Amino acid sequence: MKEMERITRTDDGYTVDNLEAAIARLAAFEDAYFELIEEQEQLAHELDKLRSEGKEKSVKFRECLGKKMMNLNAIMLFERHGIK
Repeated sequence: MKEMERITRTDDGYTVDNLEAAIARLAAFEDAYFELIEEQEQLAHELDKLRSEGKEKSVKFRECLGKKMMNLNAIMLFERHGIK
């Protein structure tokens, strides 16, 4: 797996050599964060629907619940690093 090239440096605070690249990278992280938030809302609605149909033991319910848990883990990682 190829590592992501770091754009920022943490000398005494954050510094960048290429501001446009740093802005684009931040925008990508923000886009990913908000995509996860939106997907969490969709999954919550889907899980509520499946619960109301009594399908808590279905494969679809378990897949949605698993995805919701994985998304939550990613959201918490973003938030620990100040992206929220």
